[in-house]
Amino acid sequence: MYWIGIIFLFSTFLSAQRATLIIEQINPKVFVHTTFNTFNGKQYAANGMYLVTKKGIVLFDTPWDKSQYQPLLDSIQQKHHLPVIAVFASHSHEDRAGGFEYYNQIGIPTYATKETNEILKANDQAIAKNEIELGKKYKIGGEKFIIEYFGKGHTADNTVVWLPKYKILNGGCLVKSTEATDLGFIGEADVKAWPNTIQKLMHQHPIIKLVIAGHDNWKNQGHLEHTLQLLKKN
Repeated sequence: MYWIGIIFLFSTFLSAQRATLIIEQINPKVFVHTTFNTFNGKQYAANGMYLVTKKGIVLFDTPWDKSQYQPLLDSIQQKHHLPVIAVFASHSHEDRAGGFEYYNQIGIPTYATKETNEILKANDQAIAKNEIELGKKYKIGGEKFIIEYFGKGHTADNTVVWLPKYKILNGGCLVKSTEATDLGFIGEADVKAWPNTIQKLMHQHPIIKLVIAGHDNWKNQGHLEHTLQLLKKN
């Protein structure tokens, strides 16, 4: 196991006794944030990540639930006594980039790829103020991360985050949880290209200690392999 089973609940529970915001610690510098929303009448969890640096917190993907945009910031400040200094989105969907308008308004630098910004703009959605440099080793406050693109899959613009020091991959919606029984929303997917994209990712990173899937249970191992198995069924 590469995660630490400590759960911080920073918000109230829904009537169904489900948390609206969960933050879980992987190691002293890496945390997973989970929020919830409904798709086709069923509630799903959406997982993002954040990295604690000496300069502040780098947030990867915004909450899916817009009511949690500020509570996530408040929870991070309460726990780490540090501000969020950057927000990166892995692709254009609401569970990844939906908070851009809010974070832009309060002055937190937002980041997305050129393609993601083009998709957001075409759909009259708020775009990121800054453009991601794919493959660049970002160095912030003593920590490093790389935003990578391996090809089309869940969307044309889906990227992943690689933490080389910890060998942790934040897969976003490109990677399905081992709990998933199908590919979920594929309205903008390239199902034919998706397997090759996953294989290229696995070739680039043959040793990964932890993969964080975009939705549902992320703590299991085998998410990449399970994603390939699901794709074989389509």
